[in-house]
Amino acid sequence: MTALADRSLRTPAGLAVLPGWTVAGSAAVAVAARLPYLAHAASPDEAGFLLVGGQWHRGGSSLYGNLWVDRPPLLITIFRLADGLGGLMALRLIGCVAVALVVLGAARVAAMIAGQRAAGWAAITAAGLCVSPLLGGYEVNGELLAAPLTLAGMAGVILAVRSTDRRTAVLSAMAAGACAMASLLVKQNLADAAVFGLVAFALSGQHFWMRTRGAVTGAFATAAVVAVWTVAHGTSLAGVFDAMYPFRIHADQVQAAGGSQHSVTRLTSLAVAFVVSGLAVLLLAVARDVVRHRRRDPLWSALVVMTGFGVVSVLLGGNYWHHYLVELVVPLSVATGVLAARRGFAARSVVAYVAIAGCLCWALNLTAAQGSTGRSVGQAVAASAQPGDTIVTVWGHANVTYASGLSSPYAQLWSLPVKTLDPQLTGLDDVLTGPAAPTWVVVWQRVPTWGLDTARTSLILAHDYRRTGTVCGRTIYLRAGVDRRAPTVVGDCHGSPTRLKDLIS
Repeated sequence: MTALADRSLRTPAGLAVLPGWTVAGSAAVAVAARLPYLAHAASPDEAGFLLVGGQWHRGGSSLYGNLWVDRPPLLITIFRLADGLGGLMALRLIGCVAVALVVLGAARVAAMIAGQRAAGWAAITAAGLCVSPLLGGYEVNGELLAAPLTLAGMAGVILAVRSTDRRTAVLSAMAAGACAMASLLVKQNLADAAVFGLVAFALSGQHFWMRTRGAVTGAFATAAVVAVWTVAHGTSLAGVFDAMYPFRIHADQVQAAGGSQHSVTRLTSLAVAFVVSGLAVLLLAVARDVVRHRRRDPLWSALVVMTGFGVVSVLLGGNYWHHYLVELVVPLSVATGVLAARRGFAARSVVAYVAIAGCLCWALNLTAAQGSTGRSVGQAVAASAQPGDTIVTVWGHANVTYASGLSSPYAQLWSLPVKTLDPQLTGLDDVLTGPAAPTWVVVWQRVPTWGLDTARTSLILAHDYRRTGTVCGRTIYLRAGVDRRAPTVVGDCHGSPTRLKDLIS
């Protein structure tokens, strides 16, 4: 059956092949498109993960050192590495490497499924999606960092299914399982490679259990290595599991109870990005092929199921941030490469739309300021702070903390964990009134907000802190009895451009 399926997906000989440099050229364009954004301000997530990774150590008071975040340890390890290599600049360069691997990996996997003609079309599609600011743009997030691992896992699955040698099949399955587990340990919902492998193994006829055992062995080996690393840094495995899954369920309930109006707004924005970026057209092309052609190829079926899983995963994310859509880049790029190589003009027109849309959105986004309000506020505090000062930002906006260069005595850097784990704010109030009370408190909008009992916190700020003024519309408090110069913004509140050489130095 596999041999028949292989032939059914091979492209007709009459279809022209793209130039040999298409794949490498697409990867180069995708990387080059990120270079103008290297100096842009850190997003709240980038800043928060860099803060968590940079101080992750044994003996801390929270999950990762003294800070808490609902993400797996392999993601924090990558951000720890970036922080050690120079911080934001290093992280953005890691993002460039990830984008190149996504484009090259999508091309390789498409070629493994449907022949070399599919590689170029998959590469163009992946590049067009990766350069689009509608999918998170220049920001480095878990979805992007996990994508190369997902593609590596898919390649391992294909080798395991296609190989006639038992040893090669088992080793390939082990590699696939290891990569699938690694992607889950970067972003806990990215089981895409595991879904692809399970369906492909199940539909490939004989040797299902042999391949599955190999994949499970590789997955457990990877999990064991990461577990040892995690425990060695003082982090509880039970705490990690709770942050990855039970917390997310609880947080979704909190979000549904109090923040549904914000979720609806973000869902609408996500839907627009889904359509304009071309992801919707790609998904329709795959769905059309599924309806019109009953293909028996296990790899194509696995790719279709993987795509469906990705769509469900994005919708179940709850917060509907644009970077959730990065999860769909891998399956839809590979699937589109297969279809474009085999179906001709219609599918290739879809690829052209994705590439043009990505480039146009990228060009329009070039006019955006390199800085951000968060960085401007943080830098204003940094200019007035003295060694040993600390900061807490209410609520969330870790980019303020990161730009200030100060540490946070409060473990929560994001608003949703505060609303889920500390809704009465007893933890924050204890910090504000304790021996490690922050020198600075930045209120982003106002203290009262949905999901939190802020009455006592407001009283503490009024009694134990004094308002030093506002910077870019954000209120800044200084602990009573501490003498510091009032922070003032330098340049534009919306982010006067930061020169690249300043970021490197």
